[in-house]
Amino acid sequence: MIIEQATIPTTWDKRFRYLFERMPFGHETIALARWTASHGIVRYLGEWHTHPEDDPHPSDLDISEWRRLSAKRRDGRPMLAVIVGRKSLYAELVPNLGRGPVFAPVE
Repeated sequence: MIIEQATIPTTWDKRFRYLFERMPFGHETIALARWTASHGIVRYLGEWHTHPEDDPHPSDLDISEWRRLSAKRRDGRPMLAVIVGRKSLYAELVPNLGRGPVFAPVE
């Protein structure tokens, strides 16, 4: 798995200090266009966002949203979930059922 591209917040997304609501239509359109242009080589891997803390941990809302999104995946693969903190990253593979492996923190 090589992460080469990521979408940034669109004008339709809702951004607040302690909440970010990603509106799907902008990001889904971008992901589909990149997948089509690459003939299926560039794929959607998952979601990322930031937390205003040194070593981020997922909130209950993060976990429930990741489970919901992973269950929607047509290919059945786990979804990559990343939270970027001020000093480290939190990364987890989220299967369509339950919790997945959490990777060691990256500083």
